[in-house]
Amino acid sequence: MKNSIKILLTLSLSLLIEPFSTTFAQTLDSVFTSVQFYDTTYLPSRGKHIFTTIQSVEDPFVSTKFLLGFGTAQIIESEVPVTIGEYSKTITYNPDISYFTGGLNIQLAVRDWAALKIKVYGLAKLGNNFFSLASEGVSAASNFSIGWLFRIAQNEDLMFSGAIDLNRADLTFINIFGSADTTITPSDTLIQKQVFTSFQSLTTSADLRFAYKFSNVFGALTRISGALGDFYAGENESQFQYTFGLALSIDLRNWISIPFGIGLGGSITSTDWRFQEAKPPLYSTNLNIAFINRNDFTLGVEGYVQFVEPPGYDVTFKYFNARLYMGYYF
Repeated sequence: MKNSIKILLTLSLSLLIEPFSTTFAQTLDSVFTSVQFYDTTYLPSRGKHIFTTIQSVEDPFVSTKFLLGFGTAQIIESEVPVTIGEYSKTITYNPDISYFTGGLNIQLAVRDWAALKIKVYGLAKLGNNFFSLASEGVSAASNFSIGWLFRIAQNEDLMFSGAIDLNRADLTFINIFGSADTTITPSDTLIQKQVFTSFQSLTTSADLRFAYKFSNVFGALTRISGALGDFYAGENESQFQYTFGLALSIDLRNWISIPFGIGLGGSITSTDWRFQEAKPPLYSTNLNIAFINRNDFTLGVEGYVQFVEPPGYDVTFKYFNARLYMGYYF
């Protein structure tokens, strides 16, 4: 009799516990699944290292992303000699020019190895005095590009990709002094000069991008680009343009447990569509600090110095650029 009671109690308890055990197991599975999903990193990464890039070194990762950025630039520590023709006297002044930029970058992964890229950027110049307005530069510009990014090779430590783009730029230059003239002349001769110059640029570019993780803390990115088409170079002519950039990526989350990444590097390029007839090459040094707390969002601020030597001036302009950007990856 006692054995019969034990069997009945055991069966009753199993029937009562089974629904709860099933529910508990389903809950554990749900929690585990959600943890796995959250641990998925959509940001450009290899292993636990999330790469922080700089503006001139785009990442090689084939993903879907949306980037929005705004920036400004000013000339620093530059003096321009100007000759007053009527008095044969040369003076120097500090140009006071500000640039404002904005744009977006959309990348859509159509395969795990290929993504469509679209970029739209604009720029405007503000001169705060007569001499600044007369300096070499661009008063307004817009740039549109469309292309593809292809993955070439990858493993747990590296990503290697290639990209092709078709780029179109519309530019309007203001140049009172002339292409190689730093002499102020009477107003009747100034009227004969071509002060405003509009130009459209159409180029085709191809580049190789490489990212490598040395450890969970340190990584490196590089980009080599070449373009051929119509550039502004005194006249509308076809020429070859090159760009090379290198950046060191530091993931502070894996070093000192704070949700930030650092991108430190620089680039060298033969020309820049923002500047009229700048002597090649143009150099820049960059520092980017990015907030990367989530697995799909980043917010960063980047500062970089660009060295530009316009023709007709025995001086190198130093531009300090700053940009604020946000990126969403999915």
